[in-house]
Amino acid sequence: MERDEIGTNESEQEKLLPLSEARDLLDIVYLINAILQSSGNISQAAKQLGIGRRTIYDLMEKHGISCAAGKISIELNPILCHVELRLLQLEKNLY
Repeated sequence: MERDEIGTNESEQEKLLPLSEARDLLDIVYLINAILQSSGNISQAAKQLGIGRRTIYDLMEKHGISCAAGKISIELNPILCHVELRLLQLEKNLY
């Protein structure tokens, strides 16, 4: 079996998310984290992230994130599903 330049078989290499999806994932993680840290106060979360309230609401809408009474809900998101599946695969390989 041939090895590529970094010493792994091609079949062993992970498929990377497209950059736009990776950026979306980072947006989601940062938004959720900021909202949780601000106890659901969107103005405070926006300030913490260095963006305006309108921007944070636009990003929340784009990613299917809502917050009511300090509780966050997230619509089923294919990017998050892909990451969760990948984490489960990695965990399985550890044991």
